[in-house]
Amino acid sequence: MELFFSEESRVSFCPDWVFDIAVSQTAKEFLSSEITINAVAVKYADGLSEKYSPIDKALIEGAAEDLLLFLSEVNAGEEAVEFLNGFSYFKYSYESVSKPRKLTPLFGMADDPVKTVMFSGESALKHFKAYVFGLRSNSAPTAPSGWKLDLTENILHVAEISRRQISILDAF
Repeated sequence: MELFFSEESRVSFCPDWVFDIAVSQTAKEFLSSEITINAVAVKYADGLSEKYSPIDKALIEGAAEDLLLFLSEVNAGEEAVEFLNGFSYFKYSYESVSKPRKLTPLFGMADDPVKTVMFSGESALKHFKAYVFGLRSNSAPTAPSGWKLDLTENILHVAEISRRQISILDAF
């Protein structure tokens, strides 16, 4: 007997915490390199779309720009990259301030698709602001010295995307 699934039942969305990491990594890589924010957003949009329902690069780019604008408003200066890296670490390693994320669950993968869209540029900015204000009150964890997403040994898809090299030609 052949089973039929509707298009909707095969839709698989990116978890919000993975989207938040992609947005913060986009902003961080833009600040840390000579690559345009558009090219970095394309890298993450294309990479996430390999595992989840397609995500428009403009959504990632716009959200990353919002994070950068917020960092400018709070005069983050040279600490901007540290804040972005710390946020990636926090979202990667924790579900909440007091609850570590299980990166190797008994069944499935920690970054398995979800059935409903929970991410947005606005929520990524809201989560980032909460993280930065948590840092100022010493309630949010900071990344260990030298931690970078692309150096993690975990097999989560977003970490693999961060290891990919891009060139200026990727923006076109």
